[in-house]
Amino acid sequence: MMLFNFDKSLVFALALALAITSCQSPVGADQSKEISSKPAADSYTQKVRNIAQKYPVLYRVEWTVCGVQKRVSIGRTLLNQCVEATPAMLFWGATGKYKLIPTHQYTGGIQSHLFVESRGCFAVNEPTSAPQFFKAKTFIVGRYRNKENLPIPTAQVKITQLTDSEKEAAISEQISSPPPENFFIDISLDPDCQAESQWRQKYSNAIPDS
Repeated sequence: MMLFNFDKSLVFALALALAITSCQSPVGADQSKEISSKPAADSYTQKVRNIAQKYPVLYRVEWTVCGVQKRVSIGRTLLNQCVEATPAMLFWGATGKYKLIPTHQYTGGIQSHLFVESRGCFAVNEPTSAPQFFKAKTFIVGRYRNKENLPIPTAQVKITQLTDSEKEAAISEQISSPPPENFFIDISLDPDCQAESQWRQKYSNAIPDS
C-alpha cells in the first residue's frame, strides 16, 4: 500500500470539506437510528468523490536517476549507480517534463536535484493554478573534492494518470488514516516538493554557473 504524508493544512482542508458536506444534510436523532451502515458508507464515498472532483488530475510519477550514490546497507554506499523511485510519488497535473539541477557544497558534497513539472505534490501542498517545477528528490553524486571526476547524472521519468477510482482511493486513505503513534520520519532541512523558484532563492550560492 502506497503511503504519502499530507501537509497538515491540506489534511485539514480535505477533512473540513467532508465536515461541511455533512453539515449540509442534518439528520435528526430519530432518523439517524434508521440509517444502516451501507448508506453511511455510500455517503462517505460520495463525499470523497466530491472532493476528488475539485482537484486536478492525479499522476503517478516514477523515475530512474543514474550517476548518483546508492546506499545498499548501513555504512555502505556505492558510487555511480542508478536509483529508482521507491515508492513512486503522486503529483497533481504532471506534464512529464523534468530537469536535474546540481548543487556544489563543500559540506554537502555534489548533489543532483530532480524537479518534475506539475501543479504540486499530492499530500504535500495545494495544487497551483498552472504547472511549475517542483523538487521531487535530492541525490548525492559524490564528494566535493572529487567534483572534477564525478559523473553527470541522467534521469528517465515516467508518468501514469490515475483513474478516478484510484484518485478517490488515495484521497480517502489520507483523510481517514489516523496519525502514526510513533513520529519517526526522515527529517530534512531541504524538504521535497519546493517550487523551483523558492528552492533557487535558498540555494543560489551553491548552484554552479551553467
